[in-house]
Order: sequence, then structure tokens, then C-alpha cells
Amino acid sequence: MGIPFDLLGRVFARWGHRTYPSWAWPLLARALEALPRGARVLDLGGGTGVLSRAALIARADLKPVIADPARGMLRHAPEPAEVVVARAEALPFADAEMDAVLVGEALHHFQDPQAALAEIARVLKPAGLLWIYEFDPHRGVGRWVYWGERLLGEPAHFFTPEALLRSLRALGFEGDYRERRGRYVLTARLRGERRRAAARPA
Repeated sequence: MGIPFDLLGRVFARWGHRTYPSWAWPLLARALEALPRGARVLDLGGGTGVLSRAALIARADLKPVIADPARGMLRHAPEPAEVVVARAEALPFADAEMDAVLVGEALHHFQDPQAALAEIARVLKPAGLLWIYEFDPHRGVGRWVYWGERLLGEPAHFFTPEALLRSLRALGFEGDYRERRGRYVLTARLRGERRRAAARPA
């Protein structure tokens, strides 16, 4: 059981952006401002590329890379994004290859979110940007999303923003979050000195 993402590419391409609150988009655009020109931006668990589209609207010079295990989703990715079939826990990228990583409504779907966070730290450049949009399972709409995902047979690995920030700090990140009614945006930067925990999992 679980959501058949591979069959829902057309649906997410048409309606996926509507699952984000309007206040999240300015936070994304602001976070992208400091990236260097032509920065490589990994849209992790990106599906049809909702965040990649938004990133390109904010900064047309960016080079998005969408990684997702569902080929049916990636078929609807926007041009000129690069698409890669991959799981978040085993990314086919070199150490310090990405200037930024975006994760929108995807972290709770990963089979092993802690391993995925370690992979994010591995592929990010020092001082690289991490931008995450997620649901707080204990507040507002996040509680409904949590139980809905459980009923659908999804992993439902939801973090409160406080718990996610603690996990990220252990990997060498510093950041903060904004939350409204059970939805939150967490923005963080990877410190120059990487923690040993950020190495690729065995």
C-alpha cells in the first residue's frame, strides 16, 4: 500500500503547487537570493518539479536537478531541469556538488529520513543552503496530514520543526524556521567545517 506516485505525475504537475501556502513562496525566493550565479540546486524528492519551477521564476540562472524515485513524476519535470532517478538515502552525486538543496513535502515520505539528511549534508557545499517545507504532526493541518499519510500506508516520518532543527544541527547546519498552523519552512546553512556524521552512510 502507499500513494502510487509513479501514476500521478500529470495530477501533481497540474495541481502540486496548490498544496503550498502562499506565504512559503516569498521565503523560498528570499533564500535563493544569496546563491551564486548558475548555482546547482537539488530538488530532492522533487517529483514533477514544483519547487524547481518556483526557483526558476525567482532566479532564471539557476541549474535545477530534480531527484526522485518515481519515473512517472519526473516525466513532467520542467525544462531545463536535469532529472535523476534516485532515492534520497543514496544520492548519485559527489561530495560538495550542490549549492542548495530544496525538499518540499517530501521528507516524511523518505524511508530513512536521518540517512537522507546525512546525504544532503554530504552533497552540499560548505555554507550551502537547505530549504525544507514540511508539516508539524502535532499542530493544525499537520495533524490531519500525518493521519492521512498513515492511512494511505506512507512512511509518515514527520518531524516537528524543533526536532528537525536538532537533527540538522548534529550534522553541522545552523538555521531557523517559520511555522503557521502546522506548516513550516525551515531554512539552514551548512557550516564550513563538516561533521563526520555527514559522510555517506555505509
